[in-house]
Amino acid sequence: MSDARRPLSPEVIRVVRLGHGANCSSIGSIIDTLFVTALAGGAVFAAICAALDDEPVRVVGATPEGPNDESDEEEPGS
Repeated sequence: MSDARRPLSPEVIRVVRLGHGANCSSIGSIIDTLFVTALAGGAVFAAICAALDDEPVRVVGATPEGPNDESDEEEPGS
């Protein structure tokens, strides 16, 4: 197998792309952007959930005493 390389000259170069994913296809750049957006969205969601964790709990209505709650049953002898 021969290693025939020709010299690179400005006439051969059509486009030089700069930046993130310069040699990547268009779909590859979109996937990278969607991944970063999902990562940022997840971080914002986690921050909101952490901020809401400090909200006090309020109980509305009657709370049962437990599984053996006898307050609703009739008393014997009545």
